[in-house]
Amino acid sequence: MKLTYLFAVTAALILAGCGSMTERPADSNSASGDVKNQSATDTEDSAEEEASEVTADSSEVISESSLAEESSEVTESKSDTSEESKADGKVGLFSGGLDDDGRGPDENHFGLEVGFAPGIWWSFCDSGDRYYEFSTDGTGMRAYQADGFKEGFTYSMEDGCAVFSFAGYAEGVSENTRAKAEERGDGAVLTFDNDGHTEELVYMGNITFDEFTFYNNEELEDMAREYYRQHNDTGYIPEFCDILKPETGNDIVIHLFDIEGNHTATVNWYYIDRFTGKGKDMMDNEIDLTTAGKG
Repeated sequence: MKLTYLFAVTAALILAGCGSMTERPADSNSASGDVKNQSATDTEDSAEEEASEVTADSSEVISESSLAEESSEVTESKSDTSEESKADGKVGLFSGGLDDDGRGPDENHFGLEVGFAPGIWWSFCDSGDRYYEFSTDGTGMRAYQADGFKEGFTYSMEDGCAVFSFAGYAEGVSENTRAKAEERGDGAVLTFDNDGHTEELVYMGNITFDEFTFYNNEELEDMAREYYRQHNDTGYIPEFCDILKPETGNDIVIHLFDIEGNHTATVNWYYIDRFTGKGKDMMDNEIDLTTAGKG
């Protein structure tokens, strides 16, 4: 009986030990599986992190490229806006791209849409020459060859016409008038509505009246009389003096004469450059009227 009991106990213990031994590989396999799973997870995490970094880097590249394009577009937009803003509010603006001498690459200085290039324009008119100074802001000044009188004005271009508002015209009375404008070479022809007179304007340069000087007819007459008096032995001054305009050139023709009965007795003819005061007399002698009054 005792032997049978001991045998049974021994068998039970052996079976228990074998059971423990069979459970260990299962534990080991489980642990191995956990390690493999963890390794796979780490690998996937690493791959995801690398993919994330690549994506981030790619995003930064795309972002920088996009910013560069946007910056370029903004710069171009600002440039366009800047160019457009230059023309805002300038009713007489001439945008022909003038060189230092006031001449554009196409040598044209007038356009029906943009008006007159800034600077001095010489106006040829049957009633007497005039000089216009046009500014890019639609303002200007007009001076008369006859007496040097100056008057300010504003102007704009409308439907092929130059619309002027003169201040100081007729002793301070403002005058508003339109002039049909036509292109002629690098100049323009204006036909004024108020009285129908025509003026042909020729560009002289991108300068102002501060840099542009001329001797008006009244000044030339006084200078001619005094010059003649100083350059003859008797100190005689002719009774009459006519100022004539030549058909071409800068010269002003000055006729010094007396009236003897029904006869005109010419004393001398002076041909004087209106801008320098110098020229020649009827005998082709060089003269300088600007010296009058110095002797």
